[in-house]
Amino acid sequence: MLSNGISKLDLKRRNRMQILRLLRRCGPTSRIDIARDIGITKAAVTIITNEMIQEGILYEKGEQHIPDAPVARGRKKILLDICATYRLDLGMVLEGKVLHAGVSTLWGEIVECQSILLPTGVSQEELLSQMEAAYHQLLYKNGLTPERITGLGICVDPAYFQRLGISDGPEPDYGPFYDRLSRFVKVPVLCAKLSGAAAVAEADYWQRDQAFPADNALLFRCSSQMDGAVMIGQELYTGSRGRAMRLPDKQKSRAEETFWSCLAMEFSAAGTPRSWQLANGSLQQMQRLAREGRLPMEDEPVRRLAEGFAAQRAEEILYAASFFDPARVILLAAEEREFWLRDYLENRLKETLDVPVIRSRLQPDSLFLAGAALATREFFCNRGGY
Repeated sequence: MLSNGISKLDLKRRNRMQILRLLRRCGPTSRIDIARDIGITKAAVTIITNEMIQEGILYEKGEQHIPDAPVARGRKKILLDICATYRLDLGMVLEGKVLHAGVSTLWGEIVECQSILLPTGVSQEELLSQMEAAYHQLLYKNGLTPERITGLGICVDPAYFQRLGISDGPEPDYGPFYDRLSRFVKVPVLCAKLSGAAAVAEADYWQRDQAFPADNALLFRCSSQMDGAVMIGQELYTGSRGRAMRLPDKQKSRAEETFWSCLAMEFSAAGTPRSWQLANGSLQQMQRLAREGRLPMEDEPVRRLAEGFAAQRAEEILYAASFFDPARVILLAAEEREFWLRDYLENRLKETLDVPVIRSRLQPDSLFLAGAALATREFFCNRGGY
């Protein structure tokens, strides 16, 4: 043991973790630059990285080339990078009426993906059966064994919490759900909310390709409820009680009640003809259509109320941005029914914010990457590739 109580193995794992996270953030880097950035000797970096190269985690990408730089004497720096296919990751996102599942490389490159439409009122057993089938199918179709997978990351829509035995709250208890998954999943599993996992994907998968850094970013989920995530220095900030970017339930309820009470006053065959036709004259049926993202915007009162709702969301984002001062704001639309809100917010925010407003790279057909990003960070990077 070292004098500070940290074992040599723990210190080695921490150094490997720092190297992996540096390469994910900065791209191909030389050994001497790694040593400078993480604060250990070049000799130690050489020993650790050579070992990681032998294991297949890292590889030498080639000599460093700086355009228009004067020709340097001596040996050029050799750049190291992460081998994207050293292991693969599984991701699942249970969102709305769809189960998104897939396999990706450590860099978020899609190997296989599928979207499974779930029946209305799907039971717990049906949900778990679909997840089990997707898990086995992804492994079988790609000739994978559990040893080739770092882990499985899962994001579950809160609407399914009760059916899956997950207790809701600032920190949901996934214990019973993990127990059920362990019956067929033979790799490590981690669950998180979609907005947080999406922020991790933005920071870890596409950091090097972005014109704006993923550090200090605010990701906003374009949904009917205020939902988002804050990234500070590539780490998720959840607050002291896990409630960052989460409105109190009472405030959500008031917003919804206001919307429906205003619509009820104008809901009629003459005032909202399309809505009246689709809902058969029932306001309760209209609420069901809203949950399914099928509000008829061609009715002027519906469009006006929806835009008022969107304006309120824009104010909430501006309020959050004034406190967190992000380097950029990312808008995530996880389902097609959320596209209109994303487009509205994008236009509104670009007029008022002095930071870049961009769309998340996650699309409905690649949504599983949010779960895969969880597995990549937790079971690969944070464990030093072990």
